[in-house]
Amino acid sequence: MLTLVYGAKGSGKTKRIIDLANESVNAGENGCVVFVTDTDRYMLDINYNIRKINIAQSGIKTADGLTGFIQGLIAGNHDISHIYIDGIHRILNKEIDKLKKVYDRLAVISEAGSTRFVVTVNKDLEDLPKFLKRYL
Repeated sequence: MLTLVYGAKGSGKTKRIIDLANESVNAGENGCVVFVTDTDRYMLDINYNIRKINIAQSGIKTADGLTGFIQGLIAGNHDISHIYIDGIHRILNKEIDKLKKVYDRLAVISEAGSTRFVVTVNKDLEDLPKFLKRYL
């Protein structure tokens, strides 16, 4: 399952996704929780039981690199239940409209296993690309 946390820049998406990640751990969800972002800025706000990854340190800059990295995480740890990704557009330095392939691959990865994805999108509801509306 792929879920979106959307809104304009500065609308509190990062705080919401951090809260969701922390709630999943506090609710006693089975499995590991992973939080992927491109900064260390919020790392102290994230529960210590969550695996935090600053993907900027990995040098990943392409859609294939990002989805391959995520598939590798899951292959190496089959009990990952949730992956929270803050800012795919920032990580890949692309406009959201050009990221259909990434979102489609995340949906396929999720459907093939039991990992749930929650991803921030820097757009208001009315501005979301058509391909993202199926994840609402």
